[in-house]
Amino acid sequence: MSNGVVAALLLKDLILEKENRYAALFDPTRTELKKGASSFIKENTDVAKELVKGKAHREDKTVEELERDEGSIVVHNGKKAGAYRDKAGNIHVIKPTCTHMGCDVEWNDAERSWDCPCHGSRFSHTGSVIEGPAVKSLKKMEK
Repeated sequence: MSNGVVAALLLKDLILEKENRYAALFDPTRTELKKGASSFIKENTDVAKELVKGKAHREDKTVEELERDEGSIVVHNGKKAGAYRDKAGNIHVIKPTCTHMGCDVEWNDAERSWDCPCHGSRFSHTGSVIEGPAVKSLKKMEK
């Protein structure tokens, strides 16, 4: 609401051709794109690279080959999947596509989680969101 009040005051002063002490602060051209452009380009190039890498890489490991307490990207029913065999031997199979922007998640053995290399979303071994920016769980696949 405070931005709306400032906007009204700025518009009033612009119409009346008066100076306003907040004009420079709220000027949409106040930032210099050159300063952030290189990091913006690098960050988004890395994201694009991870997106393509995840989609292009093919796995040959199957769910049946997983040891207890092991997770991996596998081939399951002819499709790419993420699978984790828990300590009790139960298998959890997820679609390895991050629900945030579509990059493929990777198994994090140290944390026992599915992590997205693009924007850092993390999911439990069952696909539930641990940490965003993703807000939706990974889709489960039939065992």
